[in-house]
Amino acid sequence: MSTCYENDYQVTCLIKTLFSGADYAVFSCMLIASALVGIYFAYQSRKNSENVTDYLMAGRSMHCFPTSLSIMCTALSAVTILGTPAEFYNYGAMVSIWSIAGYFMAISFSSEIFIPVFYNLGINTTYEYLELRFGRKVRNATTIMFMVANVISTGVVIYAPATAISAVTGMSLDLAILTTGLVCIFYTTLGGMKAVVWTDVVQSLWMLSGLLAVVIFTHLKIGYGKIFGMANLTGRTEFFRSSWDPTVRDTLQAYLIGKFFGIEGYAFGCSQNFVQRFLSCRSLGHAKAAGYMAIVWLSIILMSCLFTGYTLVYYYEQCDPAAAGFLDSTDQLMPFLTNFIFVEYPGLSAIYISGAFAGSLSSVSSFISSMANVIMTDVIGERASKLGKVKQVLLAKSLTIFTGFVCIGFAYLSTLLKGGVIEVVLSIGAIIAGPVYAIFMMGVFFPLIEEISAFVGLLSGVAVCTWCYIGRNIYAPPTEIVENSFRIPVNTEGCTFENGTSFPIEHVEPEFVENSGILSFYHISYHYIGTLGFTVTVVASFLTALIVMGKRRFYYNKKQRDGRLHCFVLSDIAKKCCYKPADFWYNSGSDDEIHDKIIDEQKKEAFTTDF
Repeated sequence: MSTCYENDYQVTCLIKTLFSGADYAVFSCMLIASALVGIYFAYQSRKNSENVTDYLMAGRSMHCFPTSLSIMCTALSAVTILGTPAEFYNYGAMVSIWSIAGYFMAISFSSEIFIPVFYNLGINTTYEYLELRFGRKVRNATTIMFMVANVISTGVVIYAPATAISAVTGMSLDLAILTTGLVCIFYTTLGGMKAVVWTDVVQSLWMLSGLLAVVIFTHLKIGYGKIFGMANLTGRTEFFRSSWDPTVRDTLQAYLIGKFFGIEGYAFGCSQNFVQRFLSCRSLGHAKAAGYMAIVWLSIILMSCLFTGYTLVYYYEQCDPAAAGFLDSTDQLMPFLTNFIFVEYPGLSAIYISGAFAGSLSSVSSFISSMANVIMTDVIGERASKLGKVKQVLLAKSLTIFTGFVCIGFAYLSTLLKGGVIEVVLSIGAIIAGPVYAIFMMGVFFPLIEEISAFVGLLSGVAVCTWCYIGRNIYAPPTEIVENSFRIPVNTEGCTFENGTSFPIEHVEPEFVENSGILSFYHISYHYIGTLGFTVTVVASFLTALIVMGKRRFYYNKKQRDGRLHCFVLSDIAKKCCYKPADFWYNSGSDDEIHDKIIDEQKKEAFTTDF
C-alpha cells in the first residue's frame, strides 16, 4: 500500500485508509436511528389497529414538510451523493446547475397537472388511472414495465453505496450489499409508509451533514477561492454548454428537454415511487406544497454536491486515482477523498459515507414500498380486498419482504455493470420512462387517444428505446470513445508509489473517433433516450388513432368523457374540435353526481377483472 503527501494544489500519491472505531460508531448511529423509526411506527400501528391503507398510504394523513423531504430523498439516492461529484469532476458543472432547472420544470408541471387528477380520483396507484382512462391492457403493460425497471434500478441503487462501504471499511462487497438491503427491508416492513417517510426525514439530515462536512472542512483548510480557481483553470466551471447534437452528453438541451420528456418528467409525474408520496398527503394543497418544497431541498443537495465536486478537482488535478487504476470506478472518488482529508479527525469520514448510505436506504425503502403497493393494488386487486384487515396488512408486509429480497438479488447482478452508476440507472429507467410518460400525458390532455392507440404507441416507444440501448452496448467500444470525447482530461503524473517512483501514466486525454450511419444513432446521449421513447409513443399513438377513426365523426366513450380523468387546460380547444361529447367537461352541481357514478362504475369494472 502506498503512502501519500500533499502540496498546495493536489495529492501527489495515493493512500487507502479504513474506518476507525469512531467511524464505525457514527455509521452505527445512522443504522440504529433508521431502525428505531421503523420499530416506533410498528408499535403505533398495533396500538391503533392499522389497516392496509394506513400501511401503504400512511392513512392519507401526511403533512407537506416530511413528505417533501421524502420526495427529495427518493430522488437523490447514493447514486447522487456518490455519482454527482464524480460526474462534475469528469464532465463539468452542467450536471448540477441544469439538473436543478430540470427538477423545477418536472415537479412544477406534475404538481399542477398530474397530482390534482390523481388526488381527486382517490386512487392508490397511478396505474389505476390508466385503466380508468384507457383499459386493462394498458394498465397491465405499464405495471409490468414499472416493476421490471424498478427492480433493476433498485438493485443498482443498493449496489452504489455498497461499493463505497466496501472501499472504506474493508468489508466484502457481497456483505455490504446484503447489509444495505436487510436494514432497509427491516424498517420498511415494520413501519410501513409512515416509517418510510419519517425515516427519510432523519436520513435527509445525514445526507446534508455529510456533504456540508466536506464543504465546510475544505473551505476552512484551503479556502474556496483556491478550490474554485483550480476548477476554473481545468475547464470545469462551464455552466452554459448549448448544442442540438443529441450525441453530446451534457448540454442545456439535454437537461431541460431530454430530462423533462424523459426520466424526470416520468418520475415526478406518474412514477408510483414519487406519486405515492403526493397521494399520502392529507389534502391536495399539502400535496402541491410538498412538491414545491422538495425543489428547495433538491437544490440545496445538488449545490452541495457541486461544491464537493470542486474539492475533487483540487485534490486530484495532478493525481487521478481512478485513471491510475487505484480505484475500481469513479464512483469511489468521494469516499476515497473523505478518508484522506479526514484522516486526522476520526468520525468525520463516516458522516459522509453514512449520508450516502442513508440516501440509498431512503430510495430503496421508497421503491420496495411502492412495488408492494402496486402488486397489492394492480396485480392482486379485488382478491386482496376479500381478506380480513389483519391478513391484508400481513400480505402487504410479505410483499415488502419479497420485493426487497428480489432487489438484493439484482444488486448482486449490478456488480457486472461497467461505468458510472448514474448513467446505468438513467439509461435503464429511460427505456420505460419516456413511453409511459407519453401515455399519461396523452391520457390527461388528448381525449381522442383510445386504448388500442395508447397500447400500440406504448409498445412502439419501448421497442425503439430498447433497440437504442442494446445498440449502445453492442457497439460499446466506439460509443465509449464518443462519450469520452466530452470528458475533461485528467492527470496521473503526480502519483507516486511507496518507494517514491512516479506513476508511469502522465496524461490521460480521451480520443475522438467520428462514426456515421446507424452507429451515430447508437451514440445518442442517455439523456435523450427517454425523449426518443416519448416522441415515438406520441407519434405512433396518434397515427393509430387516425387509422382507427378514419373519416368518421368521433364520439367519446364513457372512459373518455369523464372530466375528472383529464386536465382542464384543453377544455376550450376540445369543445371547438370535431369531438362532441355530451357531458365531457364538468363544472359543478348535479354534474358531479354523474361523474361520481361513472368513476364508481369504472372502478367496479376494474377490480372485478382478473390480472
